[in-house]
Amino acid sequence: MNSGQNSAATVLVVDDQEILTRLMSRTLESGGFRVLWANNGGDALTLYRGAEPPVDLLVTDYRMPGMTGVELARECCAHNSELNVLYISGSSPGEDLHADLAAGNRAFLAKPFRQSDLLHRAKTLLEMRPDAPSRSNQGSQVQRLS
Repeated sequence: MNSGQNSAATVLVVDDQEILTRLMSRTLESGGFRVLWANNGGDALTLYRGAEPPVDLLVTDYRMPGMTGVELARECCAHNSELNVLYISGSSPGEDLHADLAAGNRAFLAKPFRQSDLLHRAKTLLEMRPDAPSRSNQGSQVQRLS
C-alpha cells in the first residue's frame, strides 16, 4: 500500500444495477476515494465486515431487491454507529428513510444525478473540503466481491 491509499477515505457503493455501481465507483475513485462495491446487500455486508481499512461512507440504493438500503445501513451501523450513509434512489423516500435521515450523518441523492453531485455529497458527508485534490488515482483502488 502506498501513502495515498492509507489517507483515502473508504467508500462502499451498493446498487442492484451493476452499470450504476461501476459508474459511481469510477466517479468516487477519480475523486480520490478507495472504493469497494457490491450489487446486493448480502455481498455488501461481507465486504463491509472485512474491509481494511474500515468503510467511512456507505453509498447505497434505497430500494433494492432482498435487503433494502435502509436495512443494509442499519446492519452496518450496528458495527459502527458513526458510519456516514448516502442513499440514492429514483423513487421518493418512504417513512423508513425519513426516519433514518433524521439520525444525522445521512443524506439522500435523487437519481439521476451528475457525477459532480455525487462527489460533492460524499465529500460533504465526510466533512472534507469539496475542492480537495482529486487528481491522484495512484492511491485509489476498486475492489468487487465476485
